Amino acid sequence: MYPDGDIDKLLARGETASMDPELRDALDRLTADLRAEIRSGDAETRRHLDDRFEAFQGHVDDRFEAVQRQFEHVDERFEAVQGQFEHVDDRFEAFQRRFEHVDERFEAVQRRFEEFQVHVDERFAEMRRHFDVVAESFRGDIRSLAELMAISNERTDGRINEQAGRLDGIDGRVLGLEVRVTRLEDDRRSRRPRRQR
Repeated sequence: MYPDGDIDKLLARGETASMDPELRDALDRLTADLRAEIRSGDAETRRHLDDRFEAFQGHVDDRFEAVQRQFEHVDERFEAVQGQFEHVDDRFEAFQRRFEHVDERFEAVQRRFEEFQVHVDERFAEMRRHFDVVAESFRGDIRSLAELMAISNERTDGRINEQAGRLDGIDGRVLGLEVRVTRLEDDRRSRRPRRQR
C-alpha cells in the first residue's frame, strides 16, 4: 500500500486540488457541446411539432373546403328545387339543420384540435423534463470524471516526484562510485614500479 499522497491529505482536510487548465478546457468544451446538442434536440422537436401542426391544420382546411363545396352544391340544388317546389320553407329548414350539423362537426373538430394542442404541450413538457434529467446526469458524470482526473493527476504527480527523488539518489551514488573508481585507478598507477632500462 502506498503512503497517503498529497491528494489524500487534501481530501482528508475537505479540500480539493486545483484542476488542470487543459482538463478544465476539455470539460468546458464538452459541456458546451452537450448544451448545443440539447438545444438542437429542442429545436428539432419544435420543428417536428410545427410540421405536424401545419399538416393537421392543412387537413382541417381541406375538410372545411370540402364541406364548403358541398354547401355550394346544396345551394345550387336548393335554387333548382326552389323554382320547382312550393315548399321552399321546408327545404330551407332542412338546409338550416344541415348547416347546424356542420357547425357541430366544426366544433367537434375545434375540440379535437384543442385536445391535440394539450397533448402536444404535455408531450413537449415531458420531453423537456427528460432532457433536463439527462443534462443533470451528464453534469454529475462530468463532475465525477473531473474529480477522478484530479485525484489521478495528484497521484501521478506524487509518483513522478518520488521517482525523481530516487533517480537523484541513484545519480549521487553513481557519481560517488565514479569518484572512487577514479581514485583507485590513480592510486594503482602511482604504485606501479617503474621499469629499469
